[in-house]
Amino acid sequence: MSRYLIRRLLQAIPTLWAVSIVMFGIIHLAPGGPMAMYAADPNVDQAELDRIEERLGLNDPLPIQYAKWLKGMVTGDWGISYKFGRDVTAVLGDRIWPSLQLVGVSLIIALVFSIPLGVLTALYRHRFVQYISNTIAMLGVSIPTFWLGMVILLVFSCKLRIIPSGGMMTIGVEGFDLWDRLYHLLPPAAVLATLHVAGWSRYVRSSMLEVIGQDYIRTARSKGLTERGVIYGHALKNALLPLVTLVGLQGGRLIGGAMITEVVFAWPGMGRLLAESLSGRDYPVLMASFMLMSVLVIFGNLMSDLSYGIVDPRISLE
Repeated sequence: MSRYLIRRLLQAIPTLWAVSIVMFGIIHLAPGGPMAMYAADPNVDQAELDRIEERLGLNDPLPIQYAKWLKGMVTGDWGISYKFGRDVTAVLGDRIWPSLQLVGVSLIIALVFSIPLGVLTALYRHRFVQYISNTIAMLGVSIPTFWLGMVILLVFSCKLRIIPSGGMMTIGVEGFDLWDRLYHLLPPAAVLATLHVAGWSRYVRSSMLEVIGQDYIRTARSKGLTERGVIYGHALKNALLPLVTLVGLQGGRLIGGAMITEVVFAWPGMGRLLAESLSGRDYPVLMASFMLMSVLVIFGNLMSDLSYGIVDPRISLE
């Protein structure tokens, strides 16, 4: 296990390096730039623009800029945010924990609903349960998350006043209040989980249909085991392998994918920070955010591989 873990961590280094080159080139070659924000100010003359450009290092060739950025990234000096005027590490530190809360709760909601729904539709084929599941899956895949979020806010916040209109906590609440945090957290997490409930339940259904037709399932039934024991003790473990892969791959991507949901619900997370940085051409925050999300995707993929040994002991990680 330790050799496998070390090998995977070493493989992540060239992957992250390649990602950094591609993202740095895309961001800096895109039309516009951080200087456009200063140039739009009529009180800033050309001489001041030149001084700002030199101070930010934007007048250096791209290879030099990348070398300076890479050195700072490795040494922990991620630069100063153009938009917020603070250390990038401090800006990301304020936003990463709210995003992890949102993504974590949305994954829990998606798993709680998708696994039972997938199992039920596999066991009760051509019945009413399957038709309900197919309808939920089609709606979940078809409805855009931004539209669903705005409808939920319009109905349950503006009309019925059941949920808050946005934010992370109620104004005036001091300290950490668990119930107040859940009150603000559950609506955006439920919207973010909708798409995954639709897709993951279909994966669980397909995998269960394949597993319950295997010989070892018939052998377990012939030994006199109860149907519940056969399904949940033997079939479900093997059927969850594709879902483990999906959760590991999509868990890290959810932070970037939560951008629209965080903007709609005014949730102060990484997704909203990414949207603000994109509009303001905040290069240091953008690069640090993309690299952090890349690390989370690699970490999620590694955790999914390590989970194989827990779900299926026959798999050896060496």
